[in-house]
Amino acid sequence: MRKLVSSTIAALSLGAVAPAVAQAPTVNLSISRVGGGPQGTTTTVRYGELVRLSGELSNGQPNQAVDITVTPYRGETRIVRVTTDSTGAFRFTHRPTIRTGYTARWGNVASSQEPFTHVRPKVGLRVISARLGLFRVTMAAQPAHVSRVVYMERRVGRQWHTIKRVRLRTRSLSARFRANLPPGFHRVRMVVPQTPGYLRGTSAFVRVRGF
Repeated sequence: MRKLVSSTIAALSLGAVAPAVAQAPTVNLSISRVGGGPQGTTTTVRYGELVRLSGELSNGQPNQAVDITVTPYRGETRIVRVTTDSTGAFRFTHRPTIRTGYTARWGNVASSQEPFTHVRPKVGLRVISARLGLFRVTMAAQPAHVSRVVYMERRVGRQWHTIKRVRLRTRSLSARFRANLPPGFHRVRMVVPQTPGYLRGTSAFVRVRGF
């Protein structure tokens, strides 16, 4: 019995002095819209808006170089170097022009998260002459990857109905066009269909009188 107790105490003593296995540091990375919105692994912006990449080193080391890889859809990948602050955190602000993915790397350690942002074309609609039914539509996006055919929709009850198909100029991504509206006041908007690299885009509606 005495030998058993001695063996047990010796085993406990060895376990107490055994060194703990050090956990390898990790890199965390998340994305959010600049100006609002939660942080996560994905976000959505309109063309021209900014996103913010936020990350940290789990060991909290300051003044460490972190490389952020920016990978746009059908675009050129580039690497941006940032430095951690006094708490091991880092940030990077980017203006994506098409769907874009991001990763962060500190030495040989890469972030397990690979956040990305969806992009919607920025669409505008202006009434040139309500009496003549004359309008102007503009769009901001990469011409090579966005649809140049857009649609005018009119609000009827709780639903939107397509009333006009418009083709934009290739270079300017804009067009002037006519649309016949019934007499009375209407809400109309322009819609760009989804394409690879871009989500569906919608202009703000305008209130216009038909004659």
